[in-house]
Amino acid sequence: MTDATPPLVQAFLESLLTEQGLSPNTLESYRRDLTLLTAYADAIHKPLDHLTESDLVAFAGWTGSRGYRISTLARILSAVRSFYRFLFIRRWIEQNPAAFLELPRRDRRLPPVLSTEEVIRLLESIPTHTPLGIRDRTLFELLYATGMRVSELTGMKVDDIDFETATLVCHGKGGKYRRLPIGQVALTWLKRYLTDARPVLLRRRRHQILFVNRRGDPLSRVGVWKRLKHHARAAGIETRLFPHRLRHTFATHLLEGGADLRVVQTLLGHASLQTTEIYTHVAVERLRQATRQHPLRRMIRRKSREVDTLPQSAEDPPYMPPTED
Repeated sequence: MTDATPPLVQAFLESLLTEQGLSPNTLESYRRDLTLLTAYADAIHKPLDHLTESDLVAFAGWTGSRGYRISTLARILSAVRSFYRFLFIRRWIEQNPAAFLELPRRDRRLPPVLSTEEVIRLLESIPTHTPLGIRDRTLFELLYATGMRVSELTGMKVDDIDFETATLVCHGKGGKYRRLPIGQVALTWLKRYLTDARPVLLRRRRHQILFVNRRGDPLSRVGVWKRLKHHARAAGIETRLFPHRLRHTFATHLLEGGADLRVVQTLLGHASLQTTEIYTHVAVERLRQATRQHPLRRMIRRKSREVDTLPQSAEDPPYMPPTED
C-alpha cells in the first residue's frame, strides 16, 4: 500500500489483511485493480463513494476496451464488487452500486499438464553433483509430489517437515494450513538437500527458511521459475513451463490414477470443489486422446463392423430377459 492509495481503498485492504489474513501478493492484486477504478473515477471527476451503478457499468466497458483478457476483467470487477460490499456493510454508502454488476463468464480452459515421461525427463535431467543441483532436484521433486503452490514452497521452514510421519505442514492462503504426505522419493531428496546442500548454500547465515539461493538468502518465486525454465530447456521440453504447471500435473496424474476428487481438493487446498473439478476434465480428455490412439480401440471397432455384417440366423432364439427368483 502506498501513500497514493485513497483512504477508502486503504481501509478495505487493511480489512482484508486483518480479517481474512490475505497474503501480500493478493493484497497487491486488489490494490492494482482498485487503482484502475480510482483512475476512472478521477477521469469522470467523481469520488469513489459517489459512483453509481451506471458509472460502474461504464467502467466495465472502459476496462474491457483496454484489451484485458476475460479472466483479468472478471478479477478486476470482482475486486470492485468486494470493495463496494465492504463500504455498504460499513454504512459508508447508502446503496451498493455494484450489487448487480455482472462478471464476464470465464472460459474454463483446461490447464496444460506434462506427461509422466516429461516429468521423469525433467527431473532426471537436473545435474546433482553440486549443492545448487541437489536443491533444484529437491525443489521440483517436492512440487510434483505434493502439488504445493510455489509461494507455499518458498515459504516453507525446516521445522515444517516431519520425517517420522513423512509429512509436511503447508501454509496456504488466508492463514490456513494443511498437512501433506511426502512420497519416498521426494523425502530421500529432502534428506540429501538438508545434509549435503543447504549447509553449504547457507554459509554463515542462520534462518529457518527451507530453500535458499546461492547467497544463502530465501529463494524467491521468481528464482524457482527461472530454475525450472532452465532445466526444462535442458530436458528438451519445448512447451512453456512454470511452477504452477507442476501443480496442474500433480492433480491430473492423481485423478488419472484413480484418486477421489475430494482427496485431491484437500491436497491442493481448494476451498471449493468446483475449483478442483476442472482437473477431471483434463484427466478425461487425456484418457480420450490416449484411447483414440490405442490399437485395442481400433481392433474393437473393426470387430464391431464385422459383427454388424454377419447375417442373422432365423434359428436364433429371441432374447428373453432373466426373471427374478
